Amino acid sequence: MVKELEFIYLLNEEGKEEKMKVITFFKIEDLNTEYVVVTPAGVDADEAYVLKYIKDEDGNESYITIEDEKEFDLVAETYELLMQEDIEE
Repeated sequence: MVKELEFIYLLNEEGKEEKMKVITFFKIEDLNTEYVVVTPAGVDADEAYVLKYIKDEDGNESYITIEDEKEFDLVAETYELLMQEDIEE
């Protein structure tokens, strides 16, 4: 995964590309999965979105929502811990 990205573009519900500001990337080793946290670019947003990063056999990258509740809870907990570590540093 390219961790130097500042922005990614996602399709919204209307099928239009929406620019998203990348807050952070992280990997959960136990799941062997990578995630990205984003907010809408150019807007003061109180909420962040956590997406699963996947790469298919052809090397195409995409970001998907996390459907599994247990996985989402683990990802949210990991993100909170990472943010707490950043605050303490």
